Amino acid sequence: MGMNEYGVAIGNEAVWSKEPYEWDTGLLGMDMLRLALERGKTAYEAMHVIIDLLEKYGQCGSCEYPGEWGKANYHNSFIIADPHEAWVLETAGRYWAAKKITHGVYSISNIYTIENDWDEAHPKLVEHAIEMGWCNSKEDFNFARCYGDYWAKDSPNPGDMQIRRNASLELLKKYYGKITPATMMMIARDHHEGTRVEPRWGAPETFWATVCMHDNPKSGYRTAASMVAHLRANMPPLLRQVYWHSFSVPCVNVFKPFYFHGVKVPANYAKGTSTYSSDSPFWWANRVKLLCDLNYSVLAPVTRSVFDATEEWELKRAHTYEAMALQLIKSGKEKEAVKVLQQFVDENCQRIEKEYKMLNEILPEMIKTVKINYLYLDYLKDWTSKKGVPLPLE
Repeated sequence: MGMNEYGVAIGNEAVWSKEPYEWDTGLLGMDMLRLALERGKTAYEAMHVIIDLLEKYGQCGSCEYPGEWGKANYHNSFIIADPHEAWVLETAGRYWAAKKITHGVYSISNIYTIENDWDEAHPKLVEHAIEMGWCNSKEDFNFARCYGDYWAKDSPNPGDMQIRRNASLELLKKYYGKITPATMMMIARDHHEGTRVEPRWGAPETFWATVCMHDNPKSGYRTAASMVAHLRANMPPLLRQVYWHSFSVPCVNVFKPFYFHGVKVPANYAKGTSTYSSDSPFWWANRVKLLCDLNYSVLAPVTRSVFDATEEWELKRAHTYEAMALQLIKSGKEKEAVKVLQQFVDENCQRIEKEYKMLNEILPEMIKTVKINYLYLDYLKDWTSKKGVPLPLE
C-alpha cells in the first residue's frame, strides 16, 4: 500500500490464479505498486503503469521476508484511487480485468471480486479462458470463477478470505454516506464482533481471517500496517491527501497523520528490520501487540484507552491545523503552511513515541499481576526467540 504526492493511493492484496508464475522476469506486486506511485499522476495512469508492466514482465515473487516462510507466491488485486476516481484492477499472470467504481463502496481481500462486470480487460482475457477449458463460451465467462485457483498450494482457505472480504464490504455499506477517517480506522480494527464468526476467546485466538488480521501457529500472516487515505478534490496540493498510518495490528495501535509536499516523516520511522531493535517505532508497535496477545482481554482495553484518546486529540487538531494551513496558502504563504503541518506531525509523533515507551514498560508489569492467558503461547515463544523480542514469557 502507499500514496504519492499527486494524491494517488494504492492498496494491493495477494490472490491466487491458475496462471503460472514467471520466475525469471516476474514482478512482485509491491514492485508494481511502487512503480505505479512513482509514475502515475492519476489513478487511471497508475493503473495502466501496472498493466504495462504486467503485460511486459509478468508477475511472481514472494510476499515473505527472505528466509521466513519459503516461496509464498501469489498474483495481485489492486484498489487504486485519487481524489476524483477509483479503480479495482485484478490480475492473473499477464491477464487482467479492471472496474471503475462510480458509486457506492467497494473492498478487496485475498480473493477475486470481479466477475463479469468490468470496464477494461486484457484483449484475450475471455478467449484464453475458453482455450484453457475454464469456460465454454463468452456467455458463461466469469473472471473470478475462471481464473481463480482457490485451493492453490500457497493460498489461505478461500472461505476465510471470502468472509474477510464480506466483512469489510458490509461495514462500508453500513456507514456509506457518513464515512470519515475515524470510520475507516474502526473498520480496520474489525474482528467480526457481533457476528456468527466472532472470535470465540478473543481477537488473537480467532479461527477465521479477520479484517484486523492476527497470526497463529498455522498462519504467520498478520496485519503488518494500515493506511487510511483521506483524499480531497477541493483542496490545494498540500492538503489534498492525508496519509493516516498505523503500524502492526491496528486494534492495539494508533493511527497518525502525515502530509506531502515538504512535510517530513521523522527519521526514526525508517528504522526496522526483521530483527527486534529498541529504537524502532515499528518494533515499539509490534512489541505492544505481542504484549497484548499475552492477555488480550485485559491488556488490549488498557492500550486502547491510551490510543483512543490520542486519535481523538489528533482528529480534532487535524481540523484546526489544516484550517490554519489553508488560510496561509490562500494568503500566498505556502512555506508557512508547511511549517504549521510539520509542527502538527512532529507533536503527534512525539506524543505517540512517549505512549509506546510507556506501554512497553507498564504492560510487562501488568502481566506479572494478571498472568499470561494466551492459547498459542508455544508459537509466540518460538517466534519471539527468532526475532529477539524481549517478552515476559515465564
